[in-house]
Amino acid sequence: MKTLETNGISYILYKASRKSVAITVKRDGSVHVRAPYWMTRSQAGRFVKQKTDWIRARQLVLQREPTLPPAGPERESLKKQAVEKFRKLSLPWERRFKERYGVAPRRWTVRLMDTRWGSCSFKTGRITLNVRLFYKPLECIEYVIVHELCHLIEQAHDKNFYDLLTKELPDWKSRRKKLND
Repeated sequence: MKTLETNGISYILYKASRKSVAITVKRDGSVHVRAPYWMTRSQAGRFVKQKTDWIRARQLVLQREPTLPPAGPERESLKKQAVEKFRKLSLPWERRFKERYGVAPRRWTVRLMDTRWGSCSFKTGRITLNVRLFYKPLECIEYVIVHELCHLIEQAHDKNFYDLLTKELPDWKSRRKKLND
């Protein structure tokens, strides 16, 4: 792990047992590059250079996002509001998935997540939504809810998953784009 710089972008390079390279822009604007052991620093630098526009755009998006209140009563209040809001949006979808596919989440949770808007444990049936979704438009929250419900049927992000998502929410691509812009 070492901090490097390419094309005006400072980044931390991590080497790992993996097949491909990945870039993550954290909420604080820091850039993290995970690369296979075989990849040289100069190859990783070229990859970062190719992704400079995307990295800068991502940093701008993250700067514009509202800041959560610090841990304590104010954040707990926000979390309770988020639970209510997400529950109202998820109920019709939960009923629909139960009727159409015979699946329903066993449990919904809301918590602060660093890199995801939501997650679904196929094994336990638990769906978790990021409290930060509270600040997003309703159509974006609904997209995350439907996306995670689809994981109760299809685990992987494969053709079957995206076919199901498209069947249930035909405009999911525009909603996802809006969510991440």
